[in-house]
Amino acid sequence: MKFTYSAKNQKGEVVSGMLEAAHQEAALSVLQQAGLIVLKIAKKEETVWYARLLTQFQSAGLKDISVFTRQLSTLLEAQVSLVDALQTVYAQTSNTVLRDVIFDMYTDIQAGISFSDALAKQERVFSLFYVNMVRAAELTGRLDAALQYLADYYEQQAYVNGKIRGAMVYPLFIIGLFAVVIGIMVTVVIPQLGTVLLESGVTINEMPVMTRILFSVGLFFQQYTGLVALIALVTVFFLVRYLASDEGSLLVSTLALRMPIIGFFLRNVYVSRFAETLSVLLKGGIPVASALEITAAVVGSVYYQETIMEIAQGVRQGEMISAILAQYPEYFPTLVSQMVAVGEKTGKLEELLRKVSLFYNREVEAMVNNLTEILQPVLIVALGVLIGGLIAAVILPIYQVAQRF
Repeated sequence: MKFTYSAKNQKGEVVSGMLEAAHQEAALSVLQQAGLIVLKIAKKEETVWYARLLTQFQSAGLKDISVFTRQLSTLLEAQVSLVDALQTVYAQTSNTVLRDVIFDMYTDIQAGISFSDALAKQERVFSLFYVNMVRAAELTGRLDAALQYLADYYEQQAYVNGKIRGAMVYPLFIIGLFAVVIGIMVTVVIPQLGTVLLESGVTINEMPVMTRILFSVGLFFQQYTGLVALIALVTVFFLVRYLASDEGSLLVSTLALRMPIIGFFLRNVYVSRFAETLSVLLKGGIPVASALEITAAVVGSVYYQETIMEIAQGVRQGEMISAILAQYPEYFPTLVSQMVAVGEKTGKLEELLRKVSLFYNREVEAMVNNLTEILQPVLIVALGVLIGGLIAAVILPIYQVAQRF
């Protein structure tokens, strides 16, 4: 069970905190053994069963992590102790998953575990990138500055992801709506229309081609609904398992990068993420090879992950990053390798990488805005043609019947 408390210490000061114990008596015993006079202790409210079930499918998003990191950094910069800062942030956090994580980290740190080790135990929320930045900052004593870098990084990533999601909402909504309309037409409207036509003396061969196709498909779905559903479920199951495998992920990543427009867009996203992550890690004092390995884990593409790991291996063997990047011009443009080369020569690699990241972030934002403007008229035209075909599949056979009278 989890408890919150307020108590007086041996100096007469009122302190508050959180702890975990089997029951309230055990919690009181722990506090008394620590020399505290307990003023108030309360059990943390337990969530109802369905809320706990939903929590299993929830997570802390980039925005949540960014806000948590920014608040923690501000409190540490104001000379607030880490445990008190965590307690304050816990009280202000609304995300259920993140609240539980903060509570666990608080109790771990109270038990003597370092902040980075406490973060490492919460791998569901905090990435290897985050943990290593904090671990390096603990060695240098600049935890507040490292958290400031991390907050900026996660804010930028959340902004870019938000722009991408915003650009995809309208097309996905329109496509989904049209899929529903198609489903209703094929499974309900067209079969009923076909039945009426057959009763009117119109044979299947006399129907327009589009009507004939939709009518046959609709009848098949009606007659074999269970079989179709079973095949669809089995297909989705095995497809999801394959895509979750290393081979499937690599295939999807490679195909996506080779698509005409999407590939160019994704390349800019991954290059920006690569440069930003590596810049932050280097600024945090992480060795170059280790920083590259951590970057590979968070870049978001299996293909880029393998490529960056090869770069890390080359760096360990004494090669220059820019020289290895130049070997992959289709995924790391010449601008990137040239900027990295300048950074390596001048000793300002993290600053040059930051500039590369800013450049490609602007490119991504411009592409998102352009894609949004282009997709809308293209979707309108495409949907107009498809809806026109559906209407023709309904109207033409009715016109044929009308001509018979």
